[in-house]
Amino acid sequence: MKKMKPQPDTESWFELIKNIKPSIKPEFIKKDVILKEVTPTFDYSFVYSNSNLDDLEHGTTDNIDKNTARKFKKGDFRIERRLDLHGYTEKKAYEAVLSFVRKSYQQELRCVLIVTGKGLNKDTSEDLFMSKGILKEKVPQWLNNEELRPLILSYSYATQKDGGSGALYVLIKRKR
Repeated sequence: MKKMKPQPDTESWFELIKNIKPSIKPEFIKKDVILKEVTPTFDYSFVYSNSNLDDLEHGTTDNIDKNTARKFKKGDFRIERRLDLHGYTEKKAYEAVLSFVRKSYQQELRCVLIVTGKGLNKDTSEDLFMSKGILKEKVPQWLNNEELRPLILSYSYATQKDGGSGALYVLIKRKR
């Protein structure tokens, strides 16, 4: 025969707990939480100290050792992050590229991919083979501006598997 456990008596339970007071003091509950203002912890000023750098051109690898340059041109670097600019206006694309490269540098990423698209638009160009996309033309210029150039070692068109001439590999400098 099984032993039955005694059932709790609700009246005696309430009699036991009637004198218990909450351990949280009400004055702590009513106070508002004050958060300190978040300030950026990263200062780009030391990066920009050598702002008289030469402009980069597609495939230029003068500042890189031979093995790294060979791997970079072949597309053998692991792409750590991608930015696809399809559908962006020029202004939005500029802001996105600026933010993307800065964050990539800050997060110590090495190789990133920026997809510009090829920009072929039959309606706006007379000759289909002479037309160029605005972003395809502008992104290399943006990579050479004074805000981004100190963060970049090189850029090159991607291999066919990563977008071909409609995408750029960007090799980011290491933080030292």
